[in-house]
Amino acid sequence: MTSGLALIVAAILAPIAGLHFLWALGTPWPFNSERLLAQAVGGPGLDPKIGPTAKCGVTIVAAGAILISAILPLFYARVLPSPLPYQLVFWLLAVQTAVFLLRGCLGYMSLSAMPQIEPFRTYNRRFFNPLIIALGLACAVILLAD
Repeated sequence: MTSGLALIVAAILAPIAGLHFLWALGTPWPFNSERLLAQAVGGPGLDPKIGPTAKCGVTIVAAGAILISAILPLFYARVLPSPLPYQLVFWLLAVQTAVFLLRGCLGYMSLSAMPQIEPFRTYNRRFFNPLIIALGLACAVILLAD
């Protein structure tokens, strides 16, 4: 069961990481402009003080973190062989689980530091938060089912 759940988590997160890599390269797809993209996903393009190089760097770091988040459950469920010690993978996945659950829950609170612009605010409440909480719960099941 955990290997199937790990594959589902990876199948959700890997394309999201790919989208972030595309955005880092300057492609606003599926939006028509960088401004619309930033407003929809709450990205670094919202801050006019952040230059293009910094935007690219921040987005690449985000893409890399999302890709690692896709791979960790696969390592822990032994779907892929891990180059890391199993105990380290356990703790990294535990931190990932906590971050997902915390991020998903904080997105519903107005005290969050996340941008409150539209359409990000609506997308965050309707789509991003539930998905992130579901991913956190899936990671928790992977950890606890072992």
